[in-house]
Amino acid sequence: MSTPHTPAPALDFDPDALRERYRAERDRRIRPDGNRQYRRTTGEFGHFDEDPYAESGFSREPLHDHVDVVVVGGGFGGLLTGARLRQAGLENVRIIEKGADFGGTWYWNRYPGIHCDIESYVYMPLLEELGYVPKWKYAPGEEIRQHA
Repeated sequence: MSTPHTPAPALDFDPDALRERYRAERDRRIRPDGNRQYRRTTGEFGHFDEDPYAESGFSREPLHDHVDVVVVGGGFGGLLTGARLRQAGLENVRIIEKGADFGGTWYWNRYPGIHCDIESYVYMPLLEELGYVPKWKYAPGEEIRQHA
């Protein structure tokens, strides 16, 4: 860290060259057909739009109340956003989730043996606030889903 009295340390890389390298890699992945490259979840792919974990006939009643903030998605990003908004004093927060329950990736992906490849203490949010200690260093999907 530099102060007004000490010069910034010399870098052992060229920041402009690094930015250009990242830009080139990004450009390799951008396709000219954009979202048209994806198939719609209709017809033969319609089953991909259904929640296989929801009880038969699952639906939610519409709500007609007023909220201050709407968060779209009940994965960890949405849950953490909702928690931080509440900590900041906002009481009327609504998280909208298409699935029958929260958890995002960990709700939808439940194949046998699934584990997170990031250490639980780093990956799982709000551990201290909830007083939760993960049982595994690399938590299994079900533990993460239950935490959500």
